[in-house]
Amino acid sequence: MARRIKRFDDIEAHYELIGHIGGGAQGDLYLGQALATDELVAIKMQQERGFESERSFAELARELTREGAYSHLVSEGPGGTLKLFGMGDYRGRRCIVLEYVDGVLLYDLMKEFRPMKDAATVASIIGQLCEILDDIHRKGFVHRDVKPENVMVEYSGQVRLLDLGLAVRARQGTSFGCGTIGYAPLEQLDANPDGVTPQADIFALGCLLLEMTVMQLPYEGSRAGLMADTPAVLSADRLVDVPEEFAALALAMVELPAEKRPVSVRAVFDGLRRHLPSVGALRPDKPLRPADPTEYYRTCPPRW
Repeated sequence: MARRIKRFDDIEAHYELIGHIGGGAQGDLYLGQALATDELVAIKMQQERGFESERSFAELARELTREGAYSHLVSEGPGGTLKLFGMGDYRGRRCIVLEYVDGVLLYDLMKEFRPMKDAATVASIIGQLCEILDDIHRKGFVHRDVKPENVMVEYSGQVRLLDLGLAVRARQGTSFGCGTIGYAPLEQLDANPDGVTPQADIFALGCLLLEMTVMQLPYEGSRAGLMADTPAVLSADRLVDVPEEFAALALAMVELPAEKRPVSVRAVFDGLRRHLPSVGALRPDKPLRPADPTEYYRTCPPRW
């Protein structure tokens, strides 16, 4: 049985806000500390009310509550998403209290180390994301926002997938498009009465794989490129140093028709398996620093 979500009438009675650590359109992120245990947490808070109507502000609060409910369902059991500790209000703003993890965003690692030519490193990142997404998909959800800014590599090498703000139940009709252009597939860009399937996350994962290895997003990373229904053209000179299996797999993952993509993230994982480091393997010659994702598989065998 799933544990119940703790609800706090007043976040300040339970947590001290230490400082602002990030955020975006869906809310501000703060580092917090539990008053009773000194445990560090991440508090995602509704943005302060600006010029929007009371109705709009209340709708934003409901969206954050929905994200908390989905985070609660997805984070039950094993997985690489953030655990939800509770929900509440802070001076009139809705909050969700999440597990705090320390590491380096994949976005920052990619800025420093692109292109990533070490096959074990690439496979370790994508492989761990496959394991995380498999948990999400088996629970009936689609993440819909897999991108470098939403992936963190802990100093232990474990990959974590952040921000379930756009998560939705698979095949549940949507009334508007969402996601990040360059990673969101065609079927996610607009309202879709049939909803999206796990293949939407596989598309985003393929975009991420290509961006890490060839420093190029398919379809020019643009909405126009997707709508033009043209092949995912990539520079041949950029593909030459990438293991052939990665290139073929990534191009299959970013097929425009969802039904042409791999049937599951486990199928993607199987395509990467031979490149994963084995337990006890040596560190790559040029590991990512300060967080090396190969350490995850060098210390523990794959789940599958």
